[in-house]
Amino acid sequence: CFSAETNGLKNETNTRRNGVDNQAFEMEVCFPFFSKPINATEDYIKSHSQTFKYIVLGILGAGYVAYFIAACVLNFQRAIALVVLTSLAVVATSFELLKKYKGKSISRCFRPAVRCFKSNLRWIKWIFIVLVLVLLLLWLVLDTSKRPEQLISFGGVCMFILLLFLFSAHRTAVSWRPLFWGLGMQFCMGLFIIRTEPGLIAFEWLGNQVKVFLDYTKAGSSFVFGDLIANIFAFQALPIIVFFSSVMSVLYFLGIMQWLILKISWVMQITMGTSPTETLSVAGNIFVGQTEAPLLIRPYLKDMTKSEIHAVMTGGFATIAGSVMGAFISFGIDASSLISASVMAAPCAMAISKLSYPETEDSPFKSEKNVKVDCGNEQNILEAVSSGASASIGLVANIAANLIAFLAILAFINQALSWFGGMVGYPEVTFQIRSEIITTYALCGFANFSSLGIVIGGLSSICPSRRGDISSLVLRAMITGTCVSLINACIAGILFVPPLDCIELFKGSAFNATNEDIQTCCQKLFQSTVNNGTLTFEGSWNTVVNVTVYFSECCQCCGLNNMDICK
Repeated sequence: CFSAETNGLKNETNTRRNGVDNQAFEMEVCFPFFSKPINATEDYIKSHSQTFKYIVLGILGAGYVAYFIAACVLNFQRAIALVVLTSLAVVATSFELLKKYKGKSISRCFRPAVRCFKSNLRWIKWIFIVLVLVLLLLWLVLDTSKRPEQLISFGGVCMFILLLFLFSAHRTAVSWRPLFWGLGMQFCMGLFIIRTEPGLIAFEWLGNQVKVFLDYTKAGSSFVFGDLIANIFAFQALPIIVFFSSVMSVLYFLGIMQWLILKISWVMQITMGTSPTETLSVAGNIFVGQTEAPLLIRPYLKDMTKSEIHAVMTGGFATIAGSVMGAFISFGIDASSLISASVMAAPCAMAISKLSYPETEDSPFKSEKNVKVDCGNEQNILEAVSSGASASIGLVANIAANLIAFLAILAFINQALSWFGGMVGYPEVTFQIRSEIITTYALCGFANFSSLGIVIGGLSSICPSRRGDISSLVLRAMITGTCVSLINACIAGILFVPPLDCIELFKGSAFNATNEDIQTCCQKLFQSTVNNGTLTFEGSWNTVVNVTVYFSECCQCCGLNNMDICK
């Protein structure tokens, strides 16, 4: 070993060296007292690897349960987010295990019910359609009776559907199932997010968490740029894109994004009847950008139909996600509105794309069993972080250049309109948009002319053989994506109820007990009032002029003079 000792040892070495790693064998020969126990331990661990895996998982699981119980006992209010996330993980894991081990037996149990449903599908379908239409009409009549301006948004939805049908590539081939299901899913999502308290709370909480998460960017950008991040917009907002891109790359590497996208695409596929490939890509656009989502279906692009490719591109144009969403949030746009708009746009994009370019070919991807999600080429988590950061460089430069160009042009147009308006006594005429929430939904898309090059370049690099089809369909897909964003805004306009401005209401209205808005604002004022001999007001009411007058009027109009707070 050290000096090639004896001939016997040499012969043994030559004999045993066959098929054995040189370095490992030399260690065994040179250090027999150390190598043999180590080798035996390695062999034992390898042969019992499954047992050790379960032991480690059991220890980790027990540790998490102890941590979870301790967090709930110490401060349950603080641990609500942990409870929700843990519950979701438990439900998802239980569903997967149930499907894996008991899925076939459950399917057999429900087989008679499925046969009965299919045999009566025609009647059930028409009953369902009539019921939905009746409920929609009743809802529109009752809900818009107080705010008839909401009907303008409903008219906008109908107008866009009519225009897209008239300019459809194949009007006679339009399938109405994906259209009605897509718009129905979008409406139900909007109803939950905008109108219900749990939806509002959930998405506001999610938006706040995203803001907090993106603030971690400051740790890296302040180290690189120093004090410049406090004064220069580019050094505040654009590093967020780099950070977000790295995070999404890591989530892809871990398989979390693929799992989430598969579940959402499954719901869209069984309701709308679309193919697994196009549905996967459109669902992916909720979370990742227009060039990243098609990577999920990279192996299948070459065999997809034109309608499916059109749907893939429309989904990219109709949503913003990933790094671009992070950048928009850093600009000051409401995070919860952006997230909800992106979620609502996905089913609408699929529905409208099938209206604009209906399916006329036979898709080779009828079954999801033939489709597997592409997972990228990163070897470890550090490479995922690095590749995500590198991939964002072009996007950062593109956003910066477009911001400079568009803001400069908008400033010029506004000044020109103001000048022309001033000639006839209306100098305030501009392109400035006032309705912030509805505008957020309208602009929650990536449909602009600069994106045409991004889509053509991105998809063509993934699938060069379809470059001609991509180039011929991209303009139609961009226009369709724009219509999706505008329909999204119309749905938001139907559902969005502007917050009640109590101060303006008190200034301009008589205090009438039968007015529900007056009653609501008086209740808000009472909740902010402290009466311990001297009237004081908390919150925003503390700075309101004549607040004591409003308080007195509320006590008189609502018949609450006998209440302690009004005495």
